[in-house]
Formats: sequence, C-alpha cells, structure tokens
Amino acid sequence: MNPLSLPRSPDRSRAARLGQSCGFTLIELLTVIAVIGILTAILIPTTSSAHTAAKRAKTRGQFAQWGAAIEAFRQEYGGYPTFETSGAGLNKVNGNTAGGTNLTATHRFYETLVGTRRDGTALLTTLTGTPPPPQAQNTRRIQFITFTEADMVSVGTTDTTLSAKRGLIRDAFDNTDIAVLVDRNLDGSVKFSGQGGDGIASLPLVSPPDNTAIRLSPSTADFPTATQGGVRTGVVFYCLPPHATANTDFILSWK
Repeated sequence: MNPLSLPRSPDRSRAARLGQSCGFTLIELLTVIAVIGILTAILIPTTSSAHTAAKRAKTRGQFAQWGAAIEAFRQEYGGYPTFETSGAGLNKVNGNTAGGTNLTATHRFYETLVGTRRDGTALLTTLTGTPPPPQAQNTRRIQFITFTEADMVSVGTTDTTLSAKRGLIRDAFDNTDIAVLVDRNLDGSVKFSGQGGDGIASLPLVSPPDNTAIRLSPSTADFPTATQGGVRTGVVFYCLPPHATANTDFILSWK
C-alpha cells in the first residue's frame, strides 16, 4: 500500500488544525494595539490627576503642621510671631530670604519657629529691629517644629530647576512662594484691607512654581473681606500649584 494514501491519524489532524489557529491575523493585531492605545489614553490622565491630588493633600498637611507650630508659639508667648513686614516677601513664608547655600542668612519663619539658624547654629544676639528679629521673639529658643527634607530645598540639590530655591521652605510641588497670614489682634479671624487690626493692607500675590508671570491672590469668595468677617481662624496659608491660571486653582489651608 502506498504510504501516501494512508489516512491521517486523528492526532496529526488535530495538531495541524491547532497549528493553523495559533497565530494572530493582521486585523486582530491592529485591534489589540488600538485597544491598548485607548486604555493608555484613559489611564495616564487619571494617574496624573491622582498624583496631583495627592500632592495637594500633602501640601495641606504641611500647612496644618506649620500652623500648629505657630499656634504653639502663640500659646507660649501670648501672641503670634511677626515674620516679614516689608518688601517683596511681605507676609510670605520665605520672606525676603533669597535661596542659596548660605544658611546663616536670616530666615525669619524658620528661625522663629525652630529657635536656631537653618545650619543649626545659635541665633544672633541682637534683640532690636523692625520687625523684631527671631531671637527677640522666641526668647526661650523653643523648637516648635522640625522641618524635614520634604519641607525644605536641600542646599546640595543637583536639580537645576531648584538651584535658586536652595535652603528655602517648600510645599509638595517644590513651590516656595507661599503666603502666611495671622490673626494679629486675636479676635478669632484673619482680615485684610486694613480693617480688623491684623495690619494686612492687601492679600499677598503668589505665583505657581512654573510661571512667575502669573500673580494671583484668593478671591473674596474664598477669602471674605473684613466687613464679611474674614477667615475665621488664627493662621492661614495659601499657594498655587503648577499650571495654575485662576483663583480657583489655589491650595488654601482653611478649605
């Protein structure tokens, strides 16, 4: 019998059929690629939004810790500390202190709340000045807070986008333009426009970290005027995240 005329065994026929169906057609492959592309387009913005939301929450957490330190100062000394009262850094966390590697340069916010200079050395001995220097305010050199590496830009950073911010206090977005206002007359709310005794003529303008050309302050919808009662708290912070363009983008410590 001619071996070529023998019927195929069931196993060999099944293997042949399986071999024919193991690969993808071009249409199937293109369909899979298209589906992956759609899923990627959906997931990437979602992941980015979640990352931004997490940083906003972290920034509010920083504000809460800094505010608690200022409140502890008030309980200890009977009033809120005075940080910067003039210049571009008026009512700002970093005041008029420029970023750099010289950590002996006065940083009023840090020194008043920590009781030492940023490099760990003792505060100066001069007790006069306007506003009163940190050593004249925190006379007992009490450490009300510990600023972590996440709170301050390292002087040794190699990130060129942060080189001008070395040694400055930052939020979760590496933003150093942060406003701080306190209830100076202890009436239970922070007010501006020269009313209410808090000495705040106008709300400080701040910029997002990626665009210093944008300068905004909270709207009256978020920060009521003095006649409306102001913000009913003792300490407020606010800043703008990257890509901010409007008042609705603010990160506010009281909201």
